[in-house]
Amino acid sequence: MMAIENNRMIKVFTSLIIVFVLFGCSHIVAQKPKNFNGWEFLQWKLRKDSVIKILNVYKSKFESPNALDADFKYEGMNTWLEYDNNNQLNKVHQRHDFAVIYLKDAKTFYKKTRARLIKTYGRPGHKEFNRKGCVETLIWELKYTRVVCEFNYQYKIIDEFGAGSYWVDVVFSPE
Repeated sequence: MMAIENNRMIKVFTSLIIVFVLFGCSHIVAQKPKNFNGWEFLQWKLRKDSVIKILNVYKSKFESPNALDADFKYEGMNTWLEYDNNNQLNKVHQRHDFAVIYLKDAKTFYKKTRARLIKTYGRPGHKEFNRKGCVETLIWELKYTRVVCEFNYQYKIIDEFGAGSYWVDVVFSPE
């Protein structure tokens, strides 16, 4: 009788462990992308004056851009904020260019950027690998925001210094 009772307890205990593991770890397996209604700390459709106030709060996170017309540099990328006709935020464009001699650095930067985006938004819903054109594209279609990350690693000479031969480009826009 005691053996039957012990066997029954083992089955119940095992069942409880299985249930705990399945439900307790389900957030790791089936992680949904975060639904941001904007970019980082800026919501879509914010008026330009509100954007400037918010950027002043976070200014310690920015660096000076090395592209002439970029607004600032964030996460190592020149960043442009774009507004619609009503002066409301409707796109954020980030880009990092690499000279022709820095393909290895470009690949490393892309891998870090890709990992950061996957950590933030989950796996991309769409991937394109154009091996002939040397372009990798990842796309996230979130509830409020579309994120497109492109890595262009095609050998090309843009100018006599080889500037801008490779780039990592990330564009955030409202859905």
